[in-house]
Amino acid sequence: MFLQLHPKATKPAREGPEVGWTSGIVGPDAEEGAEQENPTDKKVRKFHILTTAQGPAVHWQTRVHYYWYLKQKAECDKTPTCEMGGFTRLLHSGQPDDLVSEVPTFVAQPLPESVVAHEYYPVLNRPYALLQWVQQTNITEEYVMMSEPDHIFLLPLVNFMKGDDRPAAFPFFYIEPHKDEYIPIVSRFIPGGKLTKADAERIAPIGNSPTFLTMKQMREVVPIWQNMSVAVYKDKEANGKWGWVQEMYAFTISLYVIGVRHVDLVLHMMAQPPWDNRMTLGAGRPYYILHYTYGNDFTADGKYTPGKFGFWRFDKRTYVKPPPRRLGDPPEKMQNDMVRALISHINEATENIPCWDEYYKTLKIVDCGEKVPNPIYPTAKKQQTQQG
Repeated sequence: MFLQLHPKATKPAREGPEVGWTSGIVGPDAEEGAEQENPTDKKVRKFHILTTAQGPAVHWQTRVHYYWYLKQKAECDKTPTCEMGGFTRLLHSGQPDDLVSEVPTFVAQPLPESVVAHEYYPVLNRPYALLQWVQQTNITEEYVMMSEPDHIFLLPLVNFMKGDDRPAAFPFFYIEPHKDEYIPIVSRFIPGGKLTKADAERIAPIGNSPTFLTMKQMREVVPIWQNMSVAVYKDKEANGKWGWVQEMYAFTISLYVIGVRHVDLVLHMMAQPPWDNRMTLGAGRPYYILHYTYGNDFTADGKYTPGKFGFWRFDKRTYVKPPPRRLGDPPEKMQNDMVRALISHINEATENIPCWDEYYKTLKIVDCGEKVPNPIYPTAKKQQTQQG
């Protein structure tokens, strides 16, 4: 289930003419027949889900995301070993918005421009917002899972940490702190300024999301990450080499700085369609999160067309404003179960969030009195109570 060697995160999980690219990696978790935990022997370790968000483009994604949290949390709560805890949206715009009444929200201030001018790179607001949260929060859970608005929860989530203080995360092939050309850069951010190849291979190929940590680790790493992200941003070479993933590098380097030398890398924690096309990585290893960050383009015959607009397409970037209800199904001959799941899950959420049609037309959250099939969303529950 878990990878033991960080450098393997740069290798593809599946290869062959039918696989164009993959977000996963090779290693013990990519092999069939991995041992499974006995749920009756499992220690229940509740974790809080923390989703960072900023800007109108993720407004609708947050509503879909929260719907699937609520649905999977309800399923999870039916079992005595449920580990899903509470939910917080970390809004780092500095001002409350119209979602605060339906999604639990912590409003954080953006990183002051006096610290560093970063208008074109708003992601720097994330570690600063998390710093404010860890300093002020009083959650009861001892663990945290960091997530993002474009994550759809496919199953009730579990705490993937194998030990009580060993982080777990999804690995990204493009985070390569052990790469020879990057080691001198990484060394500049390590106390003492020295980093061997073996040391660099102990820095996990991850970002902050999706990642599981203890609250104790959060309080240790976030202040360092905040300073590290600014330092990396100001470093001309690091900024140039790492670009839009520099904040991810800053996070994993910060984990190393606080003494974390092992992060369990969990491939089936998350799928990224269209590159991941099945609902499971292998026997007994279903994907738990669907991350819809890539464009999905297919011909009328169901053939994937990377880099080219297809006869049928879905790309979240098309929908800076909310998508309509009942998005059209992919072509019948398309053989990608994960893309079908993406569309069906968005459609289910929009069907069960009241007044989505009005939201789509006006960009405003309104009370139109609509009844929905599955009234688990806060506005649906409110409507049901008023009509009951």
